[in-house]
Amino acid sequence: MKKIYIITASLAVLLFLLIGGSILVDRQFEKDPTFMSRYIDFDYSTSSGSSSNKNSYTDMEITGKEAKAKNISKISDHETIHTNIGDIKVDAGLSDEEWEARIGKGLTEKNFNEADEYCSKRFYYSRMDESLKQLYLEIYIVLTNHVESFYICSVSPSDIDYAFNCVMGDHPEIFYVNGYLYTKYTADGSIIKIEFNPGYTMSHSKAVECMNYVDQYRFAFLKGINENASEYDKVRYTYEFVIYNTEYDIESVENQNILSVFMYGKSVCQGYAKAFQYLASALDIQSALVVGTVGNDEGHAWNIVRCNSEYYYIDCTWGDSSYLQNSTSLNQYGINYDYLNITTKELEVNHVIDNFAILPTCVSTRDNYYVKEGLYFNTIDEDRIALAFAKALASGKESVEIKCANTGVFYRMGEYLLDENHVFDYLPSDIQTLTYMKNQDLNIYSFPLY
Repeated sequence: MKKIYIITASLAVLLFLLIGGSILVDRQFEKDPTFMSRYIDFDYSTSSGSSSNKNSYTDMEITGKEAKAKNISKISDHETIHTNIGDIKVDAGLSDEEWEARIGKGLTEKNFNEADEYCSKRFYYSRMDESLKQLYLEIYIVLTNHVESFYICSVSPSDIDYAFNCVMGDHPEIFYVNGYLYTKYTADGSIIKIEFNPGYTMSHSKAVECMNYVDQYRFAFLKGINENASEYDKVRYTYEFVIYNTEYDIESVENQNILSVFMYGKSVCQGYAKAFQYLASALDIQSALVVGTVGNDEGHAWNIVRCNSEYYYIDCTWGDSSYLQNSTSLNQYGINYDYLNITTKELEVNHVIDNFAILPTCVSTRDNYYVKEGLYFNTIDEDRIALAFAKALASGKESVEIKCANTGVFYRMGEYLLDENHVFDYLPSDIQTLTYMKNQDLNIYSFPLY
C-alpha cells in the first residue's frame, strides 16, 4: 500500500538543511561556478559602519530641537528659481546669506530638474501630492550631495518627515543615512525656519567606496538576463537572484540596507527588500519598500512591485529557505514562490501592512507565479495536473507546487491527489511513500519528485 504523509513546519526545517539552503545564481543562470566570485567579494572586510536592528525606515533616528530665531529683520524675498515642477516655494524665513547657502549646497534649477526626471518613475514620488514634491527633491538632492545641514523649504515637521520617508522608501542606494536631526527656529510661537541635518553613517568617501561594490553586484546581476525579457521574467529573475545570493542572518552587518546583501551576502528582511528594489529598478521595474508586521507583531519589510501595469506584493525573505520558519516549499534551490506577485488579500493572511503612505490595493493575479507557470487550478483538471508534474520532472526539479483558486478547490485537490491516491499516477513508479507539504493560507500543495 502506497503511503502519504504531510510534513510539518519543523520537519521542513530539517528537509531544507539537507537540501542545502540558498545557493549561488550560477546553478540557475550562468552554469559557471566562478560567475559570482569573478564580480563579488563577499569577504569585504573594511569597517562596515553602523549596524542597526531596526525594522523599517520609519524607525530611523528622528530628533527634533527648538531654538529662538534671531535677526528676523534680515528675512527677505529672494530671486525666483523656475523648475519643471514650478517655481521654487520657500515657506521658511531666510536671510540673503541663508538663501545663497542653499543654492551653494546644490538646490539649483539644474539639480531640481535632473532630480525630478530621475525620480519621476519612483513609486512614492510619482504618487505624492504635487505640493510636496519640491520638499522631496530638496531632501533627495542634499542626501545625494552628502550635505551636512541646510535650511529646508518647509516649516512643517510632519511634511518633512513624510517627504523624508518617501525619499528613503524610493532610494535604496541612499544606504548611508539612518535618520535626521531638525532644529525649529521660532519667534512669537511660530516656526520661522527649520534646519535639516541628515544622519550619515559614513563619510562621503566611504559611501563612494561602498557604491563601487554595489556597482559590481549590479553588473553581475545584469549579466544574467536579456534586456528584452518580459516584465514578469524580470521580476522573477530579480526575486530569484536576491534569494539565491543571500543568506538570512539576524547578526549580519548593515542589515537594514543594501550593503548587507551586495557586500556580505547576508541580511534580514529590510536588506532583502531594498536589494530587490534596487536591482528591479536597474531593469526599469518600479517597486518600493513596504513595512508592517508578521507573526507576534514582529517588524517586517517586503516590496510592492508594478508588473505589466498592475501592482503586486513580493516577499523575498519569505521566499528564502534560510528564513526557515516561514518556508513551505520543497523546491531544490531552497526557494519558495508562494510570495511572488500576490494580491493584497493573500498578503494580509499573514502580513499586517503598517506603512507610512497609502498603498494601492493589489487585486490582479495575472502575473502571479503560479498563474504564469501553469500551476494555478480553478478545478480538478487531470490533463493539466499531469502536465505540471511532467514539466517539473523533465526540468529536473525536485518538487512541484500546485496552487488552488480557493479553499473549495484546495480541499477537492487534496481528496483527488491524496485521499484517492492519484498523486502516484503522476510520480515515478518507484515512489511508494510520499511526504508532502501544504500552505493552507494560500491554498498551495508541494510534492517531492524524488
